[in-house]
Amino acid sequence: MKGFFYPTSVVVIGVSEKPTNMGRMIVNNMISKGFVGQVHAVGPTGGVILGRPIRKSVKDITFPMDLAIILTPAHIIPGLVRECGEKEIRRIVIESAGFSELSEERKALEEELLSITREYGIRFIGPNCIGLVNTENGLSTPFVSLPMQFEKGKVSVISQSGGVAMNYMDALAFEAVYFNKVTSIGNKLNVDETELLDYFVNDDDGTEIICMYLEGIMNGRRLMEVARASTKPIIVHKSGIGKAGAASAASHTGSLASDDKIVSTAFKQAGIIRVRSTGMMMDLVKIFELPPLKGRNLAIVSRSGGHGVIAADTAEHFGFNLPPFPQKDIGMIKKHVRGGVINLRNPLDLGDLFDLSIYEEIAQQILSSEHIHGMVLVHGYSEAEKEASRHFMGLVKELSEIHRKPVALCLNIDDNETAYLRRNFDFPFYKSPEDGALALNASYRTHLYREAHKMFTPYVKTVDTAPVSKILDRSKAENRNPSQAECFDILKCYDFPVPEYRSARTGEEAAGAAEAIGFPVVLKVDVPSIIHKSDIGGVIMNLNVSESVVKTFNQLQARLKSHLKKGELFSSLVMKQANLDGQEVIFGIKQDATFGPVLLFGLGGVFAELIEDVSLRVLPVDRTDVVEMIQEIRGYEALTGVRGTSPKDIDSLVDHLLSLSQLAQDFQQISEIDLNPVISYENSCLALDARFIL
Repeated sequence: MKGFFYPTSVVVIGVSEKPTNMGRMIVNNMISKGFVGQVHAVGPTGGVILGRPIRKSVKDITFPMDLAIILTPAHIIPGLVRECGEKEIRRIVIESAGFSELSEERKALEEELLSITREYGIRFIGPNCIGLVNTENGLSTPFVSLPMQFEKGKVSVISQSGGVAMNYMDALAFEAVYFNKVTSIGNKLNVDETELLDYFVNDDDGTEIICMYLEGIMNGRRLMEVARASTKPIIVHKSGIGKAGAASAASHTGSLASDDKIVSTAFKQAGIIRVRSTGMMMDLVKIFELPPLKGRNLAIVSRSGGHGVIAADTAEHFGFNLPPFPQKDIGMIKKHVRGGVINLRNPLDLGDLFDLSIYEEIAQQILSSEHIHGMVLVHGYSEAEKEASRHFMGLVKELSEIHRKPVALCLNIDDNETAYLRRNFDFPFYKSPEDGALALNASYRTHLYREAHKMFTPYVKTVDTAPVSKILDRSKAENRNPSQAECFDILKCYDFPVPEYRSARTGEEAAGAAEAIGFPVVLKVDVPSIIHKSDIGGVIMNLNVSESVVKTFNQLQARLKSHLKKGELFSSLVMKQANLDGQEVIFGIKQDATFGPVLLFGLGGVFAELIEDVSLRVLPVDRTDVVEMIQEIRGYEALTGVRGTSPKDIDSLVDHLLSLSQLAQDFQQISEIDLNPVISYENSCLALDARFIL
């Protein structure tokens, strides 16, 4: 990836002398931004641009070239790429549109392009993008004018959209936050976001903060691996979250584990911060320019009592503590208040104080305290206090650096002062205490994640998988999903507890099975094509004698005959009726096209989809992951004992969720697993129903 950002010689292909030519704009950007290497121009009509000759072909250039920028009609690009390959150019940015984003018919053009690049060992970014910007060497390939002058910063951007990339550049400049590199990847036909992320995380010293805008993710598992190991904060705006076009799921698990929920879960597991807007992206970028928040204890100091309350509410929402200030600090403040009508506590209302030198002393006392980890400081000032306030905020900046504690500075000032500070004050500030507290929460969560995930050892269980393979191969050969009996057989291979059961194809077989198991029993229709058995009355409980079993079997067979596929035989599962005096939960697996197998846990039963109280984890996981996913459901108290109920066996749930995670990784041809309900007892758990979808 380094070759894209640090070329010594660049050729722009698609240049003409016309003032409206976009290739001409690329050359202009390269020169005006001070690119430190050579810039060559190529275009079919020739001519001169900015004192440089426009060659008619790259073949006419005798100098070595490291990077080519192509902006021409799409249909001629394969030929141009071949010429680049023959000139030993191994890095290309293709900015032209007109590929598969236009129509499916353009897929053949993409395949031709890929074939040529493989032949010559070329890596390329795009097509359908605006390319690269590198403030360290003046590399600037967008085909639109870039009026701002670059100042080298530490934020790098990866954006699937060229327009969003430009928006981020403008937004960062507006906030006086300087970027290091910007990459627009467009269709990401060759180089994708994960490769660039890997480069920024591991090989680019100039990048300290990473922002990403993604509409789709090429390799979710690899993205997670790179992010999990990163010491640099990664903030992602993932769009394309609507349900349009999403396939309906065949199980509870499929409907509960929507794609966007999986994305959020994967990001959380990998330590990626997800945002929903450009504004939120900028707020969080700013906090990562400050020292990390390493604890939950915040001080809130405000000139306005109302803003202090707002900040306190937001801090409480995020789980922060507001510890009382030491009495010596309170005593110092009391000496200077005038009316004595304000309670001196955390949050601290300084509305009764007008001497900003006292503010400085208060900030020093608070930030030097070992009990305080960070501060939300809400400050507003008039024209008369402008110089004193600027001095005060400069001191706050110094204190933040000295004590290595972040201060979310929230300012109530006019537009002119805001513009001045953005140009001249090298310290981030926020428009509201809510924004400041939100940013501090991101800082703290990122710190927590890095500390907790320094050592991650995925769970591994050794299992004899041969019997499972045999069942799944037979199901595939017969073009069906496994029966419930077969699902139970598979679960038993992974030591998953299920009731005693037998299969039966006649009433007499069912009665014999019931007698062998022992009454009472449950009779279930067990036909692979019938997925939601209870919806059609296919589950009959409380059968206590053989005659009832035979009669019920025959009734079910007659009533459900119309639900069978052509050639499908009626079958039933006779199952020992379990003790239902426990908490119903749901276990699930969904194979996601982007992230692979995903584990699901939540409150179960027939209303599982209505309640939607579930948590997810992308596999692999460790025991800590599974404990956390159980604890984060809203109904967790139902498992710990509430309103006279006994606490349930959480360890058993954890053990068997881990076993299910191993099954999902061993057999990824299983697209969905639905265990609902699993009954959680005081000393165990038991799966009463199982559904596998291949």
